[in-house]
Amino acid sequence: SDSITGGRRCGAIRYECNAEPILAGHCYCTVCQRASGTDKIPVVAFPEDAFRLTGGITEYTVEADSGNTSTRGFCPTCGDPITGNGTGMAGMVMVSASSLDDASVFQPQMDIYVDSAPPWAHMDPDLPKVPGMPEE
Repeated sequence: SDSITGGRRCGAIRYECNAEPILAGHCYCTVCQRASGTDKIPVVAFPEDAFRLTGGITEYTVEADSGNTSTRGFCPTCGDPITGNGTGMAGMVMVSASSLDDASVFQPQMDIYVDSAPPWAHMDPDLPKVPGMPEE
């Protein structure tokens, strides 16, 4: 299959993945809420060994509500989010779906961290709801 590509609009960061996504969904964790300024971030997870990123990302790590750590990668040029990885997600790279060159690659399969969603969040009733991170 063709590679899946993406990056940030400024062009400073590009990525390519030669494997299909592992999962895709809307993440309602509090870290995503703060990073996005809204109730969720649509995310796509790719196998780490098939994912290549070019350009320097800036990363910061915070402690999540669970006590796990969450590391966010963003573009130092434009500030847009690019990656988000936490402890317990070994072998995958999660990217913000807004960074995909082809938006149709994002096919949400689930809502995750729904226990952290704000009361005003509007969720798709047809998607499965996962209280936290889905089990592998």
